[in-house]
Amino acid sequence: MNFSFTKILLAIVLAVSAVIASGVSGLLFVVWPTGLSDHAIVVTPTMRAQLAQLKAEQKFLPDLLHAYPGAPNESVRAQAQTEVDAVLVTLMTDLPSHARRSFVLKTFKSALAKFDSAESEERDQFLSYLQHMMVIIGVSDSAELFNVWRYGFPYGWMIG
Repeated sequence: MNFSFTKILLAIVLAVSAVIASGVSGLLFVVWPTGLSDHAIVVTPTMRAQLAQLKAEQKFLPDLLHAYPGAPNESVRAQAQTEVDAVLVTLMTDLPSHARRSFVLKTFKSALAKFDSAESEERDQFLSYLQHMMVIIGVSDSAELFNVWRYGFPYGWMIG
């Protein structure tokens, strides 16, 4: 009986270690699914107008609502804005013909993989823009995609 307990404990330790290693290495983000709980999205003229309005705004300026001090310099700000605007263009162009939650999350996942700012403030603000897009589109959550990208783990599953 003691031998079985040791095997079970070892299996649990190995499983937890594998999850930690995959989270820290970024592998978990690479394999994280975007198609679970998929559903159709109704694309409306109001939604398209709100996405266009967001695209027209200058981004990564100081934002008191999100406690964001602004990009450290104009080069970083412009590059980060370009990456957010690319997501918006994809959504405005392709969402009407691919009106599904999985398309939105796949678009976000691709953008997150390309966003290379080392600054945590810009990474958090990038997520704020994606969350704003989700509100506009009517997608209620990222299925832990944002947590896996930002922290390496689906923390929402662990605490709630």
